[in-house]
Amino acid sequence: MTPTPTTPFAILDSLLIAPFRLLPQPEAAFLFGVVVLALAGAALGRAGYALVARAQRARWTTQDAETKRRQELSIQAAQAGNKAAYLAQNHLAQEAYGNTMALSAGRAAALLWPACALLAWLYWRFEDVPMPLLWEGAGPGYYFLPVYAAILWIHSRLARAKKAAPPANTGSAA
Repeated sequence: MTPTPTTPFAILDSLLIAPFRLLPQPEAAFLFGVVVLALAGAALGRAGYALVARAQRARWTTQDAETKRRQELSIQAAQAGNKAAYLAQNHLAQEAYGNTMALSAGRAAALLWPACALLAWLYWRFEDVPMPLLWEGAGPGYYFLPVYAAILWIHSRLARAKKAAPPANTGSAA
């Protein structure tokens, strides 16, 4: 069943299928389309991650500081030989760390939801199409997931390198 051309899903479907129709050879067009979708999904995921990180910034900073403070207090209590204080502070440090991990899960969800949506669309669109260069039971996920993961990995490496690089000297030497 194909959607009517005026529904939002039909508009989205025609937008998503466009890269698959750019090349004349079907196998190359499929691979090109998967790469384009993976790039778009990764960009959307990184944007969502940045938005969630920005929204969580104050809470993240508070929870991280609380974790470090409680950890230090538990170490001090252990060094003083106060087992009850150590256990209490350690429990509070673990609770604060758990809150930090929950915030991290939100960021991960923001990063991954575009991949899930695009993968669902790929399986819907290419349900009965044999995948090029793979065995009969393979689906589009065998192409999409490694490409998506590689793009996210490359982006994270580039972001780390950019963050670690010294700032460019734009002033003139006198």
